[in-house]
Amino acid sequence: MSFTAPTPGSELRLALPNVDDNISLDGEPDFFDDGDPAIASRMVKLTPSGTRERVITVKREGDYRVMAEFDLRVRSGSPSADGKPTHLSANERARYLRHEPDSLPVNNRSVSRVLAEAEGKWTTQEELLEWLFEYCAVQIKQPAPGSQSDGVLGVLDSMVASPTDRAQTFATLCRAAGMPARLVAGFELRNSEEVEQRVWVEVFRQNTWTPFDPEYGYSRVMPVDHVVTRRDGRRIVRTSLPNAVTNLKTRYAIVRRAPAADALRADMKNPLQVFDLTRMPVEMHEVLKLLLLLPMGALVTALFRNVIGVPTFGTFAPALFAASFVYADWISGLVVLAVVLSAGFIGRTLIERLRLLMVPRLSIILTTIILCVVFGVSALDYLELTPSANAVLLPLVIVTTLIERIYVTIEEDGVTNAGKLALGTVVVATCCFLLLGWEAVGRTLLVYPEIHLLTIAAFIAIGRYTGYRLVELWRFRDLVDPSTN
Repeated sequence: MSFTAPTPGSELRLALPNVDDNISLDGEPDFFDDGDPAIASRMVKLTPSGTRERVITVKREGDYRVMAEFDLRVRSGSPSADGKPTHLSANERARYLRHEPDSLPVNNRSVSRVLAEAEGKWTTQEELLEWLFEYCAVQIKQPAPGSQSDGVLGVLDSMVASPTDRAQTFATLCRAAGMPARLVAGFELRNSEEVEQRVWVEVFRQNTWTPFDPEYGYSRVMPVDHVVTRRDGRRIVRTSLPNAVTNLKTRYAIVRRAPAADALRADMKNPLQVFDLTRMPVEMHEVLKLLLLLPMGALVTALFRNVIGVPTFGTFAPALFAASFVYADWISGLVVLAVVLSAGFIGRTLIERLRLLMVPRLSIILTTIILCVVFGVSALDYLELTPSANAVLLPLVIVTTLIERIYVTIEEDGVTNAGKLALGTVVVATCCFLLLGWEAVGRTLLVYPEIHLLTIAAFIAIGRYTGYRLVELWRFRDLVDPSTN
């Protein structure tokens, strides 16, 4: 900032970057004034906007040059608006609706003409707000190179506006429509030695200041790389009356800081990185989450079998069934499952007369199932219903190994007992599906796989359980019912 002070006591006011949930200030701002003892400064906070200013005061007339430097740290999120519910007092509301002849001429015929044009095109204030935004963002055009618009009234006459005048026009129309509005000055963070300040608008709606940028079309949210510096004003550096400075010139530069040394060493190999599964390629995350979810399914199965007393086919079959439908299209998965079961039982019945050994018998069943599945997939593709690879492979592998066991159970224990086991398997698999299908569970296990230490502890507790199963308490309820004695 370079300027001329016509009289002692002249002031220059510099707005400081706004600190919020998205922007933090590393340390205090540095000010360089060439050690001139005639320059003094102090910090003030404006109300009700909350803007912080550095007020630079000179003790004698003359030419001055001052530089300010800030170290900002940007986090992810949406900046610009306060984002917090607030309440406007009557005085504050009047402030942000008032007529300002030089910048926001609310009480003007040209402004009233635009609002009259909007009549009949909206039924709610929100619809009117969107109409005004579209009017300023689309209908008002960019000026020709080298030319400038002439304030709000000039914009409404020529329908051509600079970025600042476009924002002022939108704010003026909002105020004229009874919606509190204020200008916001700030920066778009991009590495450059010559940066232009940005101006946009915040409109008070539903107890929140909501951002609008008609120049670039941002509505109700601003990009994360936009930093607010001054609210309720269009200039980051302004003068104070009556002791205004003259010949004011400002130049802004934004430079990306070099990363810290420890950040540069972050990609160095460390044996402990083995335990960080998130470093793996993204395409492997789904497979890793599937593997980490299987112990959770086994835990559910163990709870049902050992504590509740629900029988199932195999120890891990319910968990595997659930996993197969979590990572597959469940509709095509059910179709493939039905084909596998049907082909398996029919094939097992047909080869029973051959009295083969187990391995050749299972191999014939597997071959039969594969042929049925392949032609079934071809039929689905013909009908433009091609299932995913997971929907085909997972039920195929799981069910093939169970068909022999189901068939033997039917022969040895009867259809009733096999039906109970099948029903128990479906119930437990459904519970496993509900748990394994919970996206947050898989994501948490991928980030914190050490959670399975607690899973192992739960297995130990279940393994040491020697009490009655809940189903047994129901089966033998007559023995403990006093009315039966």
